[in-house]
Amino acid sequence: MPLKMDRKKLKSWIVNIFAFLVLAYVVEYWQSRNITRGVLPESLRTLSLPTVEGTTRSLWSPEKYTVIYIFAPWCGVCRASGTNIERLPDRFQKAALALSWEHPNEVENFVQDVGLRVPVLMGRGPEEAALQIGAYPSYLIIDTQGRIVKAWSGYTTTVGLWIKSYLALL
Repeated sequence: MPLKMDRKKLKSWIVNIFAFLVLAYVVEYWQSRNITRGVLPESLRTLSLPTVEGTTRSLWSPEKYTVIYIFAPWCGVCRASGTNIERLPDRFQKAALALSWEHPNEVENFVQDVGLRVPVLMGRGPEEAALQIGAYPSYLIIDTQGRIVKAWSGYTTTVGLWIKSYLALL
């Protein structure tokens, strides 16, 4: 038996979906309104940060567009979205930036609990201030010239992350 929907119900569904998308966009815009955009601050262009793995790594790469997942280990939404960045293709350099933590073991536990397998950089207050992060999780897409071409905050699905990452290439 085919599923039938009358025009009134269909119109109601379309209006509700549209309203939800507008609301989601407004919330995302509000959460990310202060994130640094434009050229990556000079203090971050040349900075190498320690990683959870015990090495050091720069925040971005001049070889590939870089997608950075910014999280706080206490953030519940971060736990739900933590591994979405791993599903991006190798066309992008991927990294996570831990902020708003007190002890390194908080970040290590988060990484282990979530199963995060991208390089995790250990940021602190100066990086948080330079990027003007006000909500977690946040995302940055940095081009090969060191410009932040896309920045936003809030939960992002894998599909949403793919779409935003590929649109940033345009």
